[in-house]
Amino acid sequence: MISDKIISPLQSINPGGAEKVDWDPKAKIAYVITGEYTDDKGGQVVAIDYSKGYDKGTVSAEYYLAGDVTDVRVSSKGLIAASVFDKETRKGTVQFFKYNSKKGLISKGSVEVGYQPDQLTFSKDGKTLVTADEGEPLMFYGSDEIDQNPKGSVSIVKINKKNLSKSKVKTLYFDKPDSYYLDRGVRLYNPEGVAGSDNIAVRDIEPEYVGIVDNKTALVALQENNALAEVDFKKGKIKGVFGLGYKDWTGIPIDTSDKDNGYDPSVKSNLVSARMPDGIDTFKTKYKGKKKLFFISPNEGDGRVRPDEVNFEAEKDGTFSYGTNSSGNEVDSFTDPLDQKSTIYVYDQSGIGNLGNFEAEEGDEFFITTKYGVSDDDEFWSDERRAGKLADDGDASQFDSQIIAEGRLKTLVDQNDPITGKLTGFGGRGFSIHNRKGKVIYDSGNLTEEIANELGYYPDGRSDDKGTEPETVEFFRLGKGKNKRDFIAVALERCYNNADQENEYGTIVPIFEVVDLSAAKNDDRVKHVTTLQSPNSLSPEGLLFVNETKNKGHMFVTNEVSQTLDTFKIHINDL
Repeated sequence: MISDKIISPLQSINPGGAEKVDWDPKAKIAYVITGEYTDDKGGQVVAIDYSKGYDKGTVSAEYYLAGDVTDVRVSSKGLIAASVFDKETRKGTVQFFKYNSKKGLISKGSVEVGYQPDQLTFSKDGKTLVTADEGEPLMFYGSDEIDQNPKGSVSIVKINKKNLSKSKVKTLYFDKPDSYYLDRGVRLYNPEGVAGSDNIAVRDIEPEYVGIVDNKTALVALQENNALAEVDFKKGKIKGVFGLGYKDWTGIPIDTSDKDNGYDPSVKSNLVSARMPDGIDTFKTKYKGKKKLFFISPNEGDGRVRPDEVNFEAEKDGTFSYGTNSSGNEVDSFTDPLDQKSTIYVYDQSGIGNLGNFEAEEGDEFFITTKYGVSDDDEFWSDERRAGKLADDGDASQFDSQIIAEGRLKTLVDQNDPITGKLTGFGGRGFSIHNRKGKVIYDSGNLTEEIANELGYYPDGRSDDKGTEPETVEFFRLGKGKNKRDFIAVALERCYNNADQENEYGTIVPIFEVVDLSAAKNDDRVKHVTTLQSPNSLSPEGLLFVNETKNKGHMFVTNEVSQTLDTFKIHINDL
């Protein structure tokens, strides 16, 4: 059942960007990161002071960093840490800070971690920090430029209180034989030879998010690999990995068309999807009489795609040529992105450039190098394929009936079955609750899509991709004694107010109550109780709940596109 209760924000502010947030309860300061590096300034860590009230947040300090800033966390000891990486090389660092009410954010040193740290988390005792180092593909992923493909990893930082820059770092790689991961249900899909050996996993696995279980164990989401890793950060080793399986849509209505002018779900045959969670969370609750650990996966879906880099766009139809020779009448020129030395010149006539000709229509975009010539932006490799293009693969004639029905559906090209015609989509379009071994105890089915549609927030333009795209989740608990209640907030990244034709703004975060995971029926295990709704925000990226008393607290929501931080007051009586 869908609740009609709505909670509006106390305050919505724009600190210049808002992707992730954490909280210092003593100082009553929220720390927010603004994200990507810009030409004139780096990504920021921003301190927002709420000491005068949760509806009176004001920016009190900011610190610029030379790189993309991906996360910020405050330890139980009050230490602030931010994950940063160089946009070109993906080399990663963790930057440490202390906050001073007069001097603002003060740098306290840094340590190097793995490639492209995407998220970081402190252990509950504040003595250890764990980073998920995603190591996404660079521009030439899929070519024979082996060094262009960084390794995904998990870094463990043992905090040195006296000298933070001398904190010990151990970086763990997924370097077991591929068979180890495949046997455990981990999705691997990598261009042949890119890893330089028979070990695809070491460069294919992309750690995304860390969920701390206790003072020795972390669960790490491997989003693109549709899997989770268990890490013993006390011993400094990866204990194991397991796949999260595929969601079967049999009997569950789903909208897979962006051409039906709204939410128009229907039951599909032969369709499954990879869960591919992003921001996981963990909690403990009674299950069949015993207290058990569970983790929540927001099943966003994400492909392992190299950057969509282009360096030339045709301004008219015709034949063009390109080369390293300049005749003075070139229509464009740029540095070769591979060798970083040669200048490539493009002409709107054939036969002038010394490296060859190519045909183009107005608006066509190309990725041009001297070594590989003229390519499109995913020439080298992509794991995404529209269902309607599968027939081009040669052995996909069995797909005909599915292609007719699901022509624009984005699928995992490596997981479709040319014999049975089964299609595999990206993301579970909802959230799941798993036990410690990964078994699904609850799945929301199409509930988040139904909620979005009920509120007039369904993103029909994303129906053929991943729907509402649950980005992250936040578990919180309210109530006293036997009246304690467990809740899960789910950030739906792609939703927007359909009635807002001009700006298409509007954030929604549905909240669900975990009622009884032992219940026989799936619908009796979890129920929808309310929705956080912010009309002037868009694209929720981070969630954080702060308990004030046993019965109330505040939820912070960072919104990436609108660059806003929303604050919501939540009382148990509202749920």
